[in-house]
Amino acid sequence: MGIHKEKLPHKVSPGRQAEAALREREDLYRDLVEQSQDLLCTHDLAGRLLSINPLPARLLGYEVEALLKIPMREFLAPECHDQFDEYLATVQRDGFAEGSMVFMTRSGERRIWEYHNTLRTDLLPAPIVRGMAHDVTERRRAEAALQKSDERFRVALKNSPVVVFNQDIELKYTWINAPVLGWAQQQCLGRTDVEIIGGEEGDRLTSIKQAVLQGGAAVRTEVTITFRDQKHYFDLTVEPLRSRRGALVGITCAAVDITSMKQAQAEREKLVRRLQDALAENEYLASHDPLTGIPNRRLLEDRLEQALARADRQHHKVAVLALDLDNFKDVNDTFGHQVGDLVLKGVVTRVKARLRASDTLARTGGDEFTVLADVADAHGAQVLVSALELAFALPFSVEGNVVTTGASVGVALYPDDGRGADELRAAADEVMYVVKRSKKG
Repeated sequence: MGIHKEKLPHKVSPGRQAEAALREREDLYRDLVEQSQDLLCTHDLAGRLLSINPLPARLLGYEVEALLKIPMREFLAPECHDQFDEYLATVQRDGFAEGSMVFMTRSGERRIWEYHNTLRTDLLPAPIVRGMAHDVTERRRAEAALQKSDERFRVALKNSPVVVFNQDIELKYTWINAPVLGWAQQQCLGRTDVEIIGGEEGDRLTSIKQAVLQGGAAVRTEVTITFRDQKHYFDLTVEPLRSRRGALVGITCAAVDITSMKQAQAEREKLVRRLQDALAENEYLASHDPLTGIPNRRLLEDRLEQALARADRQHHKVAVLALDLDNFKDVNDTFGHQVGDLVLKGVVTRVKARLRASDTLARTGGDEFTVLADVADAHGAQVLVSALELAFALPFSVEGNVVTTGASVGVALYPDDGRGADELRAAADEVMYVVKRSKKG
């Protein structure tokens, strides 16, 4: 321990780096939520809002603080009240729910939102529902317009961006109301899709339209057309076209360019994935030690409470072991904190190798660890203590340095040494300190 080493320039510790990364992720998450026009919220199982992002709240005509005071049922359309009760029951039963509901803005406007909500219970004092919703009012209105009769549809869209066209029995274009992408009306008349578009896309369009001619039933589907190496998406409706006497003379079609909507949907899905990734990482960092990746004190407390409840049901004992490294300050002072951090990682690797998958190893301090394990009796607990002490029988080899450190281990049993989590941890610490003092004596 007397080795002289030049003082190295100050480096930011991995713990500080992890804190900075966590703050950066939290800032990213906050910006994404506050700038999103999609509805992102949480509510309890009684239908009371707990949080909502600002822009959707203002689109409904409220500030966030005011909206949080209003039960969700009160800003739903009246016909959705029973549906809301069914929704609450579904999300509680299945863990998720999806569908659409009609919201009423403060000014009385009806807005349709599609939602996909999930029930969250992990590490929470009470279950909450995390909601994500998208305003589809305009899309629903467009869909309703497309359901009108063929004649009204053509009149309404005569001078609109929607492309309406007819094709004969041989699927040659006979009329078209507007250019399609780079093809003018005159370029299309008298030609088929195979002649104009070609390739697999032309063949698929032909197959769709031939099915309508043969079956006599209308079809609505999504198709793609590649023009100048760029893919365009169309919502295509194909219906049989008949003469006044009812004879089949071809097809009539309407195509709506939905490329921008598809791109917006892809961006929205990308945003949702980023939000979900940020949430998952934040939840992980909140419950795990950033250096070693093992559970921290917060997650340990949750697992200890669960273990004690399980022990009462199954009538077995729970061992709580306090493990403190011996003379670890000397390791940091002699070799530096970078080597010290690598030793801590090595300690975790060795200790975990001597534990079962069902046991928990948590870092509860700088060089302090806690082990939580189900055992049959006191003998089983002492066997585990011996196994952990053996983990330190050999020195650690880190970056060419041979580092020797031991560990003092104290154990407390439930219910012998305490009935609650705090009592057990205190009892284990007391035994551990007795062991450490005996080594110094």
